[in-house]
Amino acid sequence: METSRGYDYFFKGLLIGGFLGGLAGLLVAPKSGKELRGDIRETGEKTFKEAKEVLGKTSQQISETRQRAKRILSRIREKGETAPRYAEPVEEFVGEA
Repeated sequence: METSRGYDYFFKGLLIGGFLGGLAGLLVAPKSGKELRGDIRETGEKTFKEAKEVLGKTSQQISETRQRAKRILSRIREKGETAPRYAEPVEEFVGEA
């Protein structure tokens, strides 16, 4: 869970930073107030659209990764049920290595 929270903060920071950078660029450009407001609106809409696309792709990738992890875990459990049982715990063998 901690990893996904880190990605959330990263993407939020990326989007906010991109938006603020674009806004700063527009504010220092020599344009009339009407043109400037139009540019700010366009930049905001573009940033919001891109953020939605990134969020959708990221959510899809997370979902696919979870499904793969569940399948792998299921296979490991199946193999564990059919694996030979040893009289001594595995930890003893690991300690010898």
